[in-house]
Amino acid sequence: MKNLKRLFAGCLAIVTTFSFAGCEGGSKDSSEGSSVKEDTVKVATSNDIAAIPDGADKELLYMGIGDLNPTGNSERSVGLTLFEDKGGSVKWSRVTSTNQYTKLGAAVTSGKDVPDLFAYSQLAFPCQVVQGFYQPLDDIIDFDSAMWVGIKDTADQFVLNGKHYVAPFGYKPTSLMFYDKKVINENGFEDPLELYDEGKWDYDALDDMMSEYCQGASGDEERYGINGFYAPQYVAQTGETIVKTDDNITYTSNLDSPKIAAAEERLGDWQKQGYVKFDWIGDAPTAFESNILFYCMGEWAAIDSHTPGADDEWGVVPFPKDPTYEGDKPISSASMSDDSVMWVKGSEKKDAVKTFYECYRVAQTDTKYLENQKEKWLANNPNWGEEAYQVIRDAADPEKNLMIFDPAYGVSSLMGDDFSGFMTGVSLVGWIYKSTSAPNEQGETFTWTQTREKHSTTVESELKKLNESIQKFISSNK
Repeated sequence: MKNLKRLFAGCLAIVTTFSFAGCEGGSKDSSEGSSVKEDTVKVATSNDIAAIPDGADKELLYMGIGDLNPTGNSERSVGLTLFEDKGGSVKWSRVTSTNQYTKLGAAVTSGKDVPDLFAYSQLAFPCQVVQGFYQPLDDIIDFDSAMWVGIKDTADQFVLNGKHYVAPFGYKPTSLMFYDKKVINENGFEDPLELYDEGKWDYDALDDMMSEYCQGASGDEERYGINGFYAPQYVAQTGETIVKTDDNITYTSNLDSPKIAAAEERLGDWQKQGYVKFDWIGDAPTAFESNILFYCMGEWAAIDSHTPGADDEWGVVPFPKDPTYEGDKPISSASMSDDSVMWVKGSEKKDAVKTFYECYRVAQTDTKYLENQKEKWLANNPNWGEEAYQVIRDAADPEKNLMIFDPAYGVSSLMGDDFSGFMTGVSLVGWIYKSTSAPNEQGETFTWTQTREKHSTTVESELKKLNESIQKFISSNK
């Protein structure tokens, strides 16, 4: 038996709290000989976006962990370039992961140094909306217009009192499954991506592959089936979420869902079978050196400074489907944390904010910018290839996937903020998802029944407070 190692509790915080400005991680450079393509795109003015009117305040104050303006050797984003072309500029109000919401609340309450924009997080809706932090977007965004095609289904999940509060510019996969093709071939496995394309990549296929791989260890060799950020994405394939709402007014617990229970029990079995390596592994190269069959993490952990070397043959595949799921589209738990901002209550720069949203949306949808994005990605990651690039992009395409966002993260700070103090670097919701497949800070592991019994009262209490706050919010905004 492999020794059960204590989970590095900060791991989930690292992968779930990236700022809108992005994230860069240090690692050994595994891209020997690869060239880095600089930002060669010529950003042209867009006729779809109107310039900020003369006389309007054109400088926006953005509050976030990272600066939207380029620093050091970072590139100027297409969205920012377009915004500046239309007469706008962005000033940065710096915050940290631990003080960002406190500073935002203080600014809104005092009316002093109120930012116009704040980085989106899952806690924004409905929790921070009913606290009065943000204002609706309907006066500046027509969700039925061509510019916002593909976004409305998501935006409609964030409606309160008839108003939209969230508008993603685009999406990114929260996590993908990376693997070493050489290891797959050496063990006689069928390529997971081929299984996915054939509609055969499901829970059972993954379990069988991990089991055979781990059982194939010889002598003192240690093999692991999986590592990284996978529990929420895995459970999402059931089509169920920990919290449910039909109207964004009444939120209810879904901890008794049989589908969630079945998925969590499978995750618990992984832990019992020794498939899981609990240690924090910082990138894909390190994971494969550690005999991990599937490394689950956001795209960032397998590209740029973490990209495969010339002798590597890696693969990437979306999460396997639940065999009981009967939907027409695969399920994606893609994130918009890197690709959306909130319009802060008290901001009076409507014209500039409207232009900002449009510039960043066009940057994510205009074919010339998307093609340049692809060219740079392939140049910076020459050993991946176009197939992998397309797999990653398709995994977060709302036209090809059913986009699921668990309302549980937006119930309260305790539920959804990794820095709320529930556990070091982990929110209550984050812990509930991974509780059956990883030990807590005390090294304890739980069955799904134990997890549900331990936390259901707290979840119900937090939901009760939220539902009451929503009713007060609606009453005060009639």
